[in-house]
Amino acid sequence: MNEIMNNQYSYLELLEKTQSTSKADRLAFIDFLLMFKGGLNRSDLTDFFGIKEASASAAISDYKKYRKDNVSYEHREGRNVIKLNTFNPLLTFSAESALSMLANGFNKGKVDSQRFIPYERVALLPKKLDVEMISKVTRAISNRTAIDCEYFSRSIGTQIKRKLFPTAIFYDGISWMFRAYSLGSKFNDDGFKSFNFSRLKAATEVPNISASPTQRIESDKEWHMSIPVVLKVHPSIEGSQKETLIYEFDMDRDTEQLTISVKAVLFYYLVEQWKIDTRKVKEIDDDRRGNDNYNFLLINRSTMENYKCMENVLK
Repeated sequence: MNEIMNNQYSYLELLEKTQSTSKADRLAFIDFLLMFKGGLNRSDLTDFFGIKEASASAAISDYKKYRKDNVSYEHREGRNVIKLNTFNPLLTFSAESALSMLANGFNKGKVDSQRFIPYERVALLPKKLDVEMISKVTRAISNRTAIDCEYFSRSIGTQIKRKLFPTAIFYDGISWMFRAYSLGSKFNDDGFKSFNFSRLKAATEVPNISASPTQRIESDKEWHMSIPVVLKVHPSIEGSQKETLIYEFDMDRDTEQLTISVKAVLFYYLVEQWKIDTRKVKEIDDDRRGNDNYNFLLINRSTMENYKCMENVLK
């Protein structure tokens, strides 16, 4: 029994241990919700697996046979919650897979790392994300509570202690990020900001401090605001390179333009990834040597200047 309580399994090992696909799936799902959301209801199981409440209760009881010190039932909350001080994951989750499932839904294929065709990912950061650190952030998102952390600021070049109320996660094309309300740093820069998981050095959950209404995602205007972005093939691009760009991005061939809508908070990352020239026309004319680094020209810059949140991106 002690071996069962202490062992950490891959999905395939758990499947071999239980000799039941349905049982292994439910155990993995429970473990995932506890670790990354901090708790679950029977309805989470009934909704996801399409089972009866009795079967959901049996699955939770079965999980406790493997990890009795991982979960307790909170009558006040009416749900099964993680026991932070004694939690020991039943399965091994990679940080990348966990974040992908949090964003797109639980997927057994990501738990067992099964690939159906050859696949590799370009530009995977050499620094591996800390899955335990990630779980602290995502539990705080689910429970609307705080974390105390040390975060490496690129603009300042050093670690900064912050109290954060995490609100959401997103992927910028290279790195996994999270959105949070920052409170109480020595630089007096309170407010909603975006943070890179790879620059999070240390984090401690503060479950007894809840986010106020102004610190929750509902109050993050930049997260909820969608802005129109009108792009044109950059004037420095010609010939076959231009034709390829028009085809690849499905641009209008007559105008050589593309109009999309993005969250205001994500526009900065779009500029970086798509190589968008946000300069004014005069600045472009005065510095033709710097034009080779762009794919697109931002056409509606004057409109974007009316959004206060665009000040840092367009400066």
